[in-house]
Order: sequence, then structure tokens, then C-alpha cells
Amino acid sequence: MARLRSQRLMRWHATERGQVLPLGLLLLALLAMCLWWVSDAALAVSEKRRLTQAADMAALSGAVWQARTLNFDAYMNRAIMANEAVIAQSVSLRAFSDYMSQLLLNSAAVTTWVPFLGQALRVIDRVWSGIDQSLSAGLTTLEVLTSLADHDLAFAQRLMHAGAVQYVPKLVRQQVKAIDPRFELTEGAEAALTVWQLQWPRFASFYGGAFRWRQQDVLYRSMDGFSAERQFRWPGSSAFGFRIERRGGTELVNFESWQAVDTLSLHLRRYVLFGSLRERVPMAWGGAALGARRIRPPRRDSFAAAYRVNPRAARLAERTTLGRSGYLGLPSVFDLSVAQRRKFDPQPVTVRVRLPAASRTRSFVMPDMDQQKISGAAIQDSSSDFFAEAAAAVWFAQPEARRDGQQELPHLFSPYWQARLQSLTPSQRLMMAALDKTPVDLAGVTP
Repeated sequence: MARLRSQRLMRWHATERGQVLPLGLLLLALLAMCLWWVSDAALAVSEKRRLTQAADMAALSGAVWQARTLNFDAYMNRAIMANEAVIAQSVSLRAFSDYMSQLLLNSAAVTTWVPFLGQALRVIDRVWSGIDQSLSAGLTTLEVLTSLADHDLAFAQRLMHAGAVQYVPKLVRQQVKAIDPRFELTEGAEAALTVWQLQWPRFASFYGGAFRWRQQDVLYRSMDGFSAERQFRWPGSSAFGFRIERRGGTELVNFESWQAVDTLSLHLRRYVLFGSLRERVPMAWGGAALGARRIRPPRRDSFAAAYRVNPRAARLAERTTLGRSGYLGLPSVFDLSVAQRRKFDPQPVTVRVRLPAASRTRSFVMPDMDQQKISGAAIQDSSSDFFAEAAAAVWFAQPEARRDGQQELPHLFSPYWQARLQSLTPSQRLMMAALDKTPVDLAGVTP
């Protein structure tokens, strides 16, 4: 029985021989397909991730260049305002020197018969006159050269600002090709860049001509106290029936000339013992101008109300002051437009990058990989091409909070401009999808 059982078992093994080989080949084929599917899926994800990075970097590069342009505008504006403040200080110093010369001359004339004092004042007057002549010549040269430098800075600002409208789209295209030569901007992305080019001149306005009030206002806020107003009242003089009052200041008249006036007058009561104090005796006066032949005040409150408080001394200063030519006027500069100052809404640099199916490494497309999100950007996977979208815009942010606790609004007088990525709006997605002739669902918007 045992022998018979052994013979049957050997015959059964003989009939089963060769059946494992087909099963092994089938299993090996299935394993190869799984490996091929995983490899192709990993390659597709890698290409999509690279496409996303290309879109992000291209959009961010365009916005960074835009921020650099705005920071360059801000640096030029700050330099121009600083130089104009230097001109104001120089004109103020020339007017003060002329004022001191007249004061010493009048004091020497009054104290002629006073022993020692009159002689000392005459010596001081001669020394100061020499200083005044040298100072006037040197400061006038400085003012003319500074005005010329300001207009050179303004010209450089205009070149930089005008060049950005052509360079930003070029930079976006170069960035896309630098990451991968197979990548290309879609028709919708080109249209979005054209929209950005049209919106760029509306983001910042050119303040020239009569609109130079914008930079004049910033300039007046930047001037020091000596240049803005020079006024002093002798304490306690009104109680004795008289008053000695000094009035003067420096102003930019009609955007084309810097003018400065300094006056000192004796005020007496109108009817000796009663009545209001009024100017009676001009004691000293002086003036300086750059860009005009003589001082012509636009209003009576000009120059710290010198024409209203000390009118006689102010008119004497006007007659004796001769303007110096060479000032080219307040430069015209760029600043945010009125619309952007009311509602800050910069036009973003929008990019849509495509990897054509013919340029892909492998042609297999996973059906469940469409509309994935990698690194915050939307990825669309059609049956042929890969797409990636990104948008970036400029932003105004102070590096440190203000001490007064207030928030500084965006402007082009501080280089606080930065660039950052942002989400695309549904309208932007729809516009690019329509121009690219791709389905609406690939734009990330539900129809």
C-alpha cells in the first residue's frame, strides 16, 4: 500500500510540472506595469512641480523688478527733496548774511558818536561784508550745481520708470525659459502681461507743471525750522509801548524760484500812548533769490508774514535783493496716482505656463492627477498639455512700526516696496482659460 501510494504521488507531481511558469510570467508583467505606472506618475508630478515653480518664479521676478523700480523712484525722490532742502538752506543763509550786513551797517551809523562802540561796529561791518561777498558767491555756485544734479536724478528716474514697462514682460519670458526651455507662456499669459503694461502708467503719475504741488508739499514738510520761518519777538517789549519784531522765511515761489526775506523792525503805538503797535522804523532787512530777478511774494502771509507785520522792511529787502539765475525749477517726479492713493490696488503680474504634450518626457497622463495643488498654485492636467498659474504684486510695508502708532500709506518717497505671491482671481483664470481655448474647469472655476 505504501508503495502504491508513492507511485500515485509521483504521477501527480509529473502532471503539475510547468504550470508555475505562466503564473510567474503574468505576475512579473503585472509588477512591471505597476513599476512603469509609478515611474510615469512620479515623472508627471516632478514635471508639474517644476512647471509650478517656473510660474511662481516668473511672476515673482516680474513683481520684484517692479518693486525695485518703485524703490528706485523713491530713492530719487528722497535725493531730490534732500537737495532742494539744501538749496533752501543755502538761500536762507545768503538772506541772513545780507540781513546781518545791513544790521551792522545801520548799527554802526547809529552809534557813530558812541566811543569805542561805533568804531568796533564799523570794523565788524567791514569784516562781515567781506564774508558776505565770499559766502554769496560760493553758495550761489552750490545752489546752481545742486539744481542741475536734481534734474539729472529726475531724468534717471524717468528712464528707469519708462524702461520697466518693456523689461518686466521680457524678464518673465526669460525666467520661464531659463528654468526649462520646454516651458512657454500661453496666449492668456501674454494677454495678461499686455494688461499689466497698460496699467503700469496708471499706477504712478508724473507730477509736473502745475501738479508739482505734491513734491512741494513734501519739501515744505522736510525743511528745517531756520529755512521755513525765522521770527522772533523781543520778550517784554510790548509792556513799554514798543516792540522789536523779526520776521522772515524762505519759500519756493511758483515752483521756479527760491526766495528768502529777513526783516527786523521797531513797532510803536499808533497814538504814542494808546492804539495798536505798528511798524515805524525798519532796523534791518535782507533777502536772497535764486531763479528770479527779484522777490515777488504771492501773498501777504509769505515769509512768516513779513509783508504783513514788517511791510516797510520787507519792501526794502525786495528792492535791494537781486535774483541769481541758474535754478532750473522744482523737478517733475513720479508718485502714486490719485486713484491708487484713494484705493491701493496694484495690477499683479499674472503668468500661465504651459508644457506641451509633444515636449513632455513621457506621454502617459494619469486621469486622477488633474487640478492638484502644489506649493499653493493650481495645477491643471488635461489630456495633452500641463498648465501652471501664478500671480505676484507689489506691496508697501514699513520695516518697523512708526513711533506715533500711525500707519504710513503707500507713496513713492520711501523705499519700502516689496513683492509677494498672491492668489489669482476667478476673472483672471477665466480670461486666460478662454484665450488659451482650454476648458473652463481647467481654470479652477466651476462653470
